[in-house]
Amino acid sequence: MKRLLILISILLAFTACVKKNRYVIHGNLRCVSAQEAYLMEMNQLGEMVITDSAPIRNGDFKFRGHVDYPTMRFIKVGSSRPFDVFVENEEINIRGSVLYPDEITVTGSNSQAELDLLMNEYKSISNKRNSVLVKISNAKKKKDLQLVKTLTAHYEALPDSLLLITERFVASNPTSVGAAYFVCSLSESFSILRMENIIKQFSPAIANSQYVRYLNDELALAKKFTVGSIAPDFHMTNIDGEEISLDKYFNKYLYIDFGASWCKETKERNETLLDLYHRYHSLGLEILSVSLDSDDDEWRDFACREPELPWDQASDLLYWASPITKQYHVNQIPCGVLISPDGRILQIDGKRVNMGNYLRKTFGR
Repeated sequence: MKRLLILISILLAFTACVKKNRYVIHGNLRCVSAQEAYLMEMNQLGEMVITDSAPIRNGDFKFRGHVDYPTMRFIKVGSSRPFDVFVENEEINIRGSVLYPDEITVTGSNSQAELDLLMNEYKSISNKRNSVLVKISNAKKKKDLQLVKTLTAHYEALPDSLLLITERFVASNPTSVGAAYFVCSLSESFSILRMENIIKQFSPAIANSQYVRYLNDELALAKKFTVGSIAPDFHMTNIDGEEISLDKYFNKYLYIDFGASWCKETKERNETLLDLYHRYHSLGLEILSVSLDSDDDEWRDFACREPELPWDQASDLLYWASPITKQYHVNQIPCGVLISPDGRILQIDGKRVNMGNYLRKTFGR
């Protein structure tokens, strides 16, 4: 009898371990005509790739598997756009209609619940900002300058409140991978250095999560890549097939302009960049355009359009996976970096107006 109890205990422990280390995603969706559902993830090039598939029977489907840490995945059913689900080793249920993907509910994933909570805070603050913008516009029409000043100060303070809410949440939930994913998304809007206090709150228990690793890597790079630091060397191929590196621009002021053929703002900024080049090239300014493209034909078509750019244009066609984006801490485009003749970072700036002012001070005109 004692032996039987021991065996039952071992079996129960084994079953518990299996359950804990496996996920089951059970989907039950309405208005489904497709025969298969696909589980997808985003690769380094920003492309959706299929990692699993499951047959659909009367709207029902199941995925089974294992993740080391909670991970954002996407589910695609038929022609509807993919919807996201934070996968962790639990039983996860998905309910709703493929006709209304924004209303599909996910239960059983704590990471998803935590992410949803923070996303709701983000949407709430975004709505408040839009509301304040309308009030500012009305105040300007009435020429109420004092009200415009008060409302503008309120508008500018709202992003700080979002960071404060996030910091408090992470302090109370330091093992939340969902929160780490949310902070990663905020890095598109906020400087990583500005979020340092939030990042430091995450527990060592999730230090190997891809999202916490990303945040810590970005923070370390940002601290290393500052005005006055040595500019990282790079090796790329320009549009003529010539290998170029930082050495090519030794003893010159180099402005590296990061953009892409698919970025509307990049196209709009080229004429301004051309003006800066003609004004300061004779005084020692060189420009290098680095395009974060993945399609060679699209990049070359964009690079050869009018106006013709008289400086090097380069791309390794690796999109956001390009090594230079890490080296130069590029999180959004367009942006630019000015390097001194002795290879030091002089200015990190995504706003061409500020760069123009800096060049006027540098060259005295």
